[in-house]
Amino acid sequence: MKTLKFNFTHPVKGHAQIIMPGWPNFPLKQLLLDSKASNLVEIPLMGFRDGKYKVTLDWEADNKFFIHQEEFEINDNPNFIPATR
Repeated sequence: MKTLKFNFTHPVKGHAQIIMPGWPNFPLKQLLLDSKASNLVEIPLMGFRDGKYKVTLDWEADNKFFIHQEEFEINDNPNFIPATR
């Protein structure tokens, strides 16, 4: 199964949201983050079709709030040609 992996320097609790950039008001997945003691957060991507996505992570550490955004692309089809805007 494909996953997004984020390795933090400290344990993290927060939220994750995945959207398609063309549909920012319709989150496809929202979940709570908890790296526990491993500092690793894995977000499963089961059920996502080929295309471009954006993940937003937000968390608190040492009484400070953090946000990280990253775009990624799923391409399970060898004949996939990404759409251009």
